[in-house]
Amino acid sequence: MAGEMARKRIALEYCARMNAGDLEGVLALFRDDAVFEDPVGSPRALREHLARAIAGRVSEEPGTPVAAMDGRHVLLPATVTVSDPSVPRGKRVRYTLIGLLGVGDDGLIEDVRVFWSASDVTLVDEEPATGRTGTP
Repeated sequence: MAGEMARKRIALEYCARMNAGDLEGVLALFRDDAVFEDPVGSPRALREHLARAIAGRVSEEPGTPVAAMDGRHVLLPATVTVSDPSVPRGKRVRYTLIGLLGVGDDGLIEDVRVFWSASDVTLVDEEPATGRTGTP
């Protein structure tokens, strides 16, 4: 069982690797058979979903992670901003969300359920590129 501090570090490391554009590094945090729902009820192909976010220059601003007493889960509030070709030029999509991550005994993420709804999504102005070099 991963301890509560280890689970919190894993959740924050996920955000750091996404922000760095490190697709392979992010995937290394997951079990091969991990389930990823973003939003809850909408399973996603993990590699494709994360690659699309990284290609959209995702920016994840994590809040304070909270570990569950069950020895498996951690909740992570976050604000996520990403480019999406379906929104007007010069705009990005910002999600206010909570991720529920299940971490296995091996310290790898087994499942992720991301909670957000239409009222948690806004369009924001595009900011200048950060110069990140990561590629999906």
